[in-house]
Amino acid sequence: MNFSSLSLGHTITKTLSPQLRMPVSYSLRKTSSARFEARFLFLLVPVLSFCLIGSPFGAAAQTSVSGFVSSYGAYTTTPPHELISARNRLRLNLRHDFPDGRVYASGDLRQLFASSADSLDFRMRELFMDVFLPGGDLRIGKQVVVWGKTEGDFIFDLVSPFDLSEFLTQDFRELREGVTAVSYTHFFGRNQLQLLINPAFEPSRLPAYDGPWGVVPTDIFPLPTQFRAYDPERITLKDTQLAARFAWRGAADLDLDFALMYWRQRTPAYFKRFETTDLAPGLRLPEQAVLEERYKPGLIAGFWGEYRAGTQLRFPFELAWFQQRAFDTLPGPLSMADLQLLQAIAEAGPDSPPNIPLPELIALLGRFNETLDAGEAGGFLSWQPALKWMAGVQFAAGGWNWSAQYIADVILSPDDEILQDAWFHGITLSTNRSLLRDKLLARLLGRYQFNGQDFWINPELSYALRDGLSITGGAQLFGGKTPDTGYPHLSFRQYGPNSLLYLSAAWFW
Repeated sequence: MNFSSLSLGHTITKTLSPQLRMPVSYSLRKTSSARFEARFLFLLVPVLSFCLIGSPFGAAAQTSVSGFVSSYGAYTTTPPHELISARNRLRLNLRHDFPDGRVYASGDLRQLFASSADSLDFRMRELFMDVFLPGGDLRIGKQVVVWGKTEGDFIFDLVSPFDLSEFLTQDFRELREGVTAVSYTHFFGRNQLQLLINPAFEPSRLPAYDGPWGVVPTDIFPLPTQFRAYDPERITLKDTQLAARFAWRGAADLDLDFALMYWRQRTPAYFKRFETTDLAPGLRLPEQAVLEERYKPGLIAGFWGEYRAGTQLRFPFELAWFQQRAFDTLPGPLSMADLQLLQAIAEAGPDSPPNIPLPELIALLGRFNETLDAGEAGGFLSWQPALKWMAGVQFAAGGWNWSAQYIADVILSPDDEILQDAWFHGITLSTNRSLLRDKLLARLLGRYQFNGQDFWINPELSYALRDGLSITGGAQLFGGKTPDTGYPHLSFRQYGPNSLLYLSAAWFW
């Protein structure tokens, strides 16, 4: 988004004739994304505490403690080589087994010393009870649910919210957080049926909009922007989410999972409103854009799996149909050329008025107003059915394990007002190899997006100093073509200044 402190309206007003000129104030209010904490979780704490104290389920009950301590630091690759992320983490896992089930709790205590030496943050990652029934397993509480087969992207992996607050400075496996749910899995031989109920929607943790990772691909108008986080006043029955998964394991060379969900997307759509000042009848001057986070539930159906053509050759796949997904629109007469001109006016600032004839400037504002009238009722959003799918191949060659996955995001009912491309696609490549008697792991993961011609590359080396103690170093590199004005997709090039080198150490027990 454009976080310039200069208002486009202020700049345009200084270039208009005195008859239309009037005082216009400008400001940028900063907001950070808010995490919605599940209000049902506190009901589980007394029950789980009772389970963990005194082995109440008989002499066969056992309790075990595990976890790790880690330290992570990352510096940008470009001058002045700033410390962009740094944390110490203590993870504690407590497991209490009894004859017909178990209780599990996992939490993180983190010191985010990049922002403050005294910064402490505690997060309960998981807190659930398993009950083993004759035909299946019942799990109640905050739990991590992993669905799908896609690398470097997410198609059906929608159940658990993600911690995107620092984006890729965390391991991919650590991005998922627990979702408060009741899950029942019934077994039919090797096949499974899983039913899941989430009583209160829990969105992902988003990065601060004015922070280094706060790039939102909905920058349609070059205006100062205010964000409003999703914050429902109360939880009602309509917030309940449902999901079902059937895992078929009827063939030795094929795994196949079918899923049906009534769920919300992991990241929000942005309902756009504009604060304006009246200059003349029918002519409003835009001062600020207000983007409100919106999550709309809908049906999601599809499948994923893997076909094994041999011990060294596999073909993963995944497909999801979405009943409705949000796409940004630009209705009315305003063109992309107009947006580029507005961007140039905003960048020039009020002290450098653009060399544009007054009639042309008034006509531009007129087209701007017609576009506002056409789109502001719907928040410049269009909810359309969509399809997202992946097809890949995995094989071993030259002592390395290789993987390639092609991913396509398709709008099934495109129209000229939607800004996103009807076919957005990319490819993810990865390879890894164990060396020095499995003490050294070399890994490389990369993604290239064809539409924006941008890329992300993550090379990494990890060395096991001894059992449970390892050190890891790597890089997160972003680059590619600079996106055009109004580019509606997430571009890795926007994170170019955040390219970083990192080093971490961890001790597991």
